[in-house]
Amino acid sequence: MTENRVIGNRVVGAGALRAFSADVLRALGADTSTAALVAESLVDADLRGIDSHGIHLLDLYCTRIGKGQLDPRAVIRVVDDRGSVVHLDGGLGFGQPCGVRAIDLGIERAREYGIASALARETTHLGALGYYTRRAAEAGCVALAFQNGPTIVPPFGSTTPLFSTNPFSYAFPAAEEPPIVFDIATTAVAGNKLLLAKKRGDPTIPEGWANDDEGRPTTNTERASVHHLQWFGGHKGFGIGFLVELMAGVAAGSSFGRTEDTASPARGGDRVAKGFQFVVIDAERFMPAAELRARVDTLIRDVHASAAADGVDHVYVPGEIEHDTREQRLAEGIPLADGVVDVLNAIASDVGVPRLFDDTRMAKDRA
Repeated sequence: MTENRVIGNRVVGAGALRAFSADVLRALGADTSTAALVAESLVDADLRGIDSHGIHLLDLYCTRIGKGQLDPRAVIRVVDDRGSVVHLDGGLGFGQPCGVRAIDLGIERAREYGIASALARETTHLGALGYYTRRAAEAGCVALAFQNGPTIVPPFGSTTPLFSTNPFSYAFPAAEEPPIVFDIATTAVAGNKLLLAKKRGDPTIPEGWANDDEGRPTTNTERASVHHLQWFGGHKGFGIGFLVELMAGVAAGSSFGRTEDTASPARGGDRVAKGFQFVVIDAERFMPAAELRARVDTLIRDVHASAAADGVDHVYVPGEIEHDTREQRLAEGIPLADGVVDVLNAIASDVGVPRLFDDTRMAKDRA
């Protein structure tokens, strides 16, 4: 076993973080396989530098389980199966098991039909959507993912919260290069990124992230409201966010806009029920797989060979920064802010599992 030490923020190995997270989730009532899957998705996000969707979300999950808003023992059901289109019901359980089942069904049916769609209602937070689209790309498929959520973001030009951050992701397989993975909120940032900034105690946030409770733009972290995030690119981001609401809310039979289609009493801005849709295409249907992957590699290398602007060291393709960050963090450990560690240690004490860090500011890496 190894130990990682830092001053200020602390570092932990991926194995230790997975084990800690799984311990907490089992203590909260999840079975072993569910705990392992959710822990894997959270640590995968942290490894890739997507800290907004990483281990700090244990705090959110614990709160929702404590309030009876998330059932750690939920059973996923197939409610309609039409071959190339399958509808699931997540039972208001952890989003990750429903997400993995959906993307795997999408891959299976895409190989049979060429293109397939897996939709789900009554699911909760999925984590990073790129976790699922990348899984499809690694299986030789093209994938698109859409998810909606609570009413926390106003339509463009409005101050009435009606949409969520409505994330969107796509992924495309490559040959020698890592797969292309694009994963964004259609707001300027994901809501969890603002919540993480608050948890870390950041005094300011970048301009354009969020408004205050009155809908006025602010860079003050404390005044910034997760209920008043801004769309990226103004009306353009809103247009894509609207598409996400159509695909993940309306088409999935889930809640959307002001329409509440859920058994959960948590509604509106407090809504925990989310809808999602994964569209999966068998890339082999475009052309022979080896040829397609080679063409993707060519495009990636064209981007890499392009002239960099002043002050830019490297021109990246979607997902490349996250891939490189994963390699670095696998070797050096995952950095966690002191505020996040404090929250995780408090959770550990509450549920009766060993703390992630002891008072000597060290964590043991359990592979």
